[in-house]
Amino acid sequence: MSAATETPRKRRRWPVVLIVVVVVLAALVVIAEFVLRGVVDRIIAQQVEQSLPSGATGEVEAHANGVVIPQLIGGKLDDVEISSQKLTIDGIPLAADVTAHDVPIDGKGDVHDVDGHVTLAAGSVKELSKYSPLFDRLSLVDGGVELSGKTAVLGYDITYAAKGAVVAQDDGKGITITPKTVRITNSALGLKVDSIPGVTNVPVQVCTAQFLPSQLRVRSLDITASDASVRVTADSLPLNEEGLQTVGKCG
Repeated sequence: MSAATETPRKRRRWPVVLIVVVVVLAALVVIAEFVLRGVVDRIIAQQVEQSLPSGATGEVEAHANGVVIPQLIGGKLDDVEISSQKLTIDGIPLAADVTAHDVPIDGKGDVHDVDGHVTLAAGSVKELSKYSPLFDRLSLVDGGVELSGKTAVLGYDITYAAKGAVVAQDDGKGITITPKTVRITNSALGLKVDSIPGVTNVPVQVCTAQFLPSQLRVRSLDITASDASVRVTADSLPLNEEGLQTVGKCG
């Protein structure tokens, strides 16, 4: 075979070899992205689980959005979704779904623009009554809550149920429940009243900061008879034990 015949054949093989190399490299990048994503998601979830506040337990899932390799090179994850459907705080079961931005790879520093929702089922909300001496029981109704308690009216000991509106406090550290419509529940007394002094339209302050990392604030609530969804936010939040285990306080 002459050199003139061999050279064109070699030239024809170069594009094929180049295509094969590109395909192999692309496959390696895809595999690396898949493996690294799994590792990163798992590390973040474990870090959050280990840093939950005292009295809190749960299984956490995490997912970094976007292509993670360039984000890892840059040292921060742009957008991370953190969730738990099996979270328990001080014996109260709830679910949480949070999005955080600028998450540092090394776990040092703050995450930013934290925005999420904490959801409590109707059965979980009943347990919140133990944190307030002003009512014996708390249950959900569409658009608000119903408080149950007892007091004295005109010399009679009565038990009552009062539907109340619920709003987030301006400082984001708690919620305010204001009883509105009231009904007497020990009907044998034969009392009918439209309001109860010391109960109707008297705001009840409930501190939620004691359950949340100190940087988080309650912004709004969406309540139905089946569950309560609470929106929480933070401008910045350390994603470590100090940041997550230090809960807030109410004045």
